[in-house]
Amino acid sequence: MLHFLRRAGYQTLLGLALLLPGLACAQAPAAPADTTTYNPANTLLWRVSGPGVTGASYVFGTMHALCPDDAAMPAEMATAFQESQQLVLELDMDAPDFNKQMRRAVQLPWPNSLRRVRKQSDYRVVRKFFKFRLHQPILPFILMKPAFVESYVYSTLLPCTPVSYEEQLVQLAQQQHKELLGLETIQQQMASLDSISYPRQMLALVKAIQEYDTYAPLMQQMVAMYQARNVDALYRFVVDPTRNPDQSEVADLAQRNQNWIPQMKTLMQAKPTFFAVGAGHLGGPTGVLQLLRQQGYQLEPVLLSKAPAAQAPTPVR
Repeated sequence: MLHFLRRAGYQTLLGLALLLPGLACAQAPAAPADTTTYNPANTLLWRVSGPGVTGASYVFGTMHALCPDDAAMPAEMATAFQESQQLVLELDMDAPDFNKQMRRAVQLPWPNSLRRVRKQSDYRVVRKFFKFRLHQPILPFILMKPAFVESYVYSTLLPCTPVSYEEQLVQLAQQQHKELLGLETIQQQMASLDSISYPRQMLALVKAIQEYDTYAPLMQQMVAMYQARNVDALYRFVVDPTRNPDQSEVADLAQRNQNWIPQMKTLMQAKPTFFAVGAGHLGGPTGVLQLLRQQGYQLEPVLLSKAPAAQAPTPVR
C-alpha cells in the first residue's frame, strides 16, 4: 500500500491504531487518578532476573512511530540485544503469512469501503483532507478500516516519515540469526478494535480530521514523555480519562498485559530473551514491569545514553 504500510511498518500502524484513537477525544487534561511512581528510573530498558531465568533477559519499551533521530538505538540497548538469544515483539512479524494476515486485518470486508461505511459527506471530508492537506490520493486507503486511516492521519503529525524501533530490532535479529516471536496473534490484537463498529470508526476519523491542528501538541507531548524515558508518565497520558473516556480501552490494555506474563515467563526460562513492546504497556499498577515484580522477578533499570550504537542498523525510511 504506501511506504507507511511496508512489511516492517505493519506493527507501527497497528500499534497506532490501538493506542492513538484516544486523541480524538482529547480535552483539557485532568489530574490522573493514580500518581504513584512505580518506575522511578528514567529508562526504557530493564534487565530481568528471578525464578527460572537463565542468562540475561530484557524488557524494552518502544514507541510505534518516531522520527529517525528519535529512534537511534543507544549503545546499551544494542549490547542487551547482543546478550539475548531471541527477540519477542507484540507480533511475530517473521511469520510466513504475516503480510497476508495484516492485509486482511486492515481491510474492510467486501463490499464496504470508506464511501459506504457511513454518509457520503463523511467520505468527502476524508477525501478533501488527503488531497488538500496531505497532498496524497485517497485511493490507497479507500478499502481500509477507518481506525487504520485515522492512525495514519495521526502519524502525519510528526515532521518526518515515521520509523520504529521494531524495524531496527527485526533487522538485527535477521543479521544475528535470532528467532523472532510474538506475544499475540494479529486476531488477538485486533479484537478490541474490531469491537468498534465501522460507522463509529468513521465518526472518529472525521473528528480527527476536523480537529487535526489541535492534536499536534498532544503528539509532541507524547513524544517528549518518551524521550524523557518516563514510562509512568506515558502510561498516565494514555489512560487519562479526558483522552480515553471509554475506559474499556484501558481495561483492554491491562488485560493484554496480564495475558503476556505467562508467555514471558516461559520464554525467559527457555533462553535469554529481548522483549520489545509499546512503552504504554510498561508503566502503572497494571503494567508489564509491575506484573513481573508481583511474580517475584527483579527488574534492574539499564540507564540509556544518548550515544547511538556504532553498529545499529539505520532506521528504514
